[in-house]
Amino acid sequence: MQPWGYIVLLGFVAIAFGLTLPARAKTKPADSDRQALKEVEAALELYMADIERENGELVNLLGTIKAQSQSGQAALQEQVAELKGQLEELRRTSAQVEARVAANENGLLQVALSGAAGSVRQEQTISEDKIGADRIQEENTRTASTIKPRYPQLFELHEQGKSIDYIAKKTGMQKGEVQLILQLAKQEEESV
Repeated sequence: MQPWGYIVLLGFVAIAFGLTLPARAKTKPADSDRQALKEVEAALELYMADIERENGELVNLLGTIKAQSQSGQAALQEQVAELKGQLEELRRTSAQVEARVAANENGLLQVALSGAAGSVRQEQTISEDKIGADRIQEENTRTASTIKPRYPQLFELHEQGKSIDYIAKKTGMQKGEVQLILQLAKQEEESV
């Protein structure tokens, strides 16, 4: 036989072998496919069991977090209620203190005004005897304008609309003192 005949014959053998190969492969892989499928199913079952266990743990964790947040929220609400009570008590106490301070300041103002009025009356009597009625009116005008020049910074801050607390801190005076001076100046302006 010639060399090309061997090649043709070898080609036919290769083709026949190639055709029989898929038939063999179909029978063997079916068993291995079943085995692989069983392994995959087993792996999926394990995976699903792990996921269910983790989901259960997450549900338990969320339950404890929810319970903790609710108890924390309840504690915060209790604290807020307690602080509101304390705030209300402080407001009542503050109102009482302010009322007492106002009463004391009014008392001091009346004492100061009555003392000032008494001294002014004495001066008026002496002045009337010596100088006359015109001199008394001039003296009242002069005493009425004496309070503002004494405290220029106080009245400047008051005219700017600053609070009594701010004025007291800025001038270094007591709050009651600032209020008294402002009230005296107001009364002096009204009397003029």
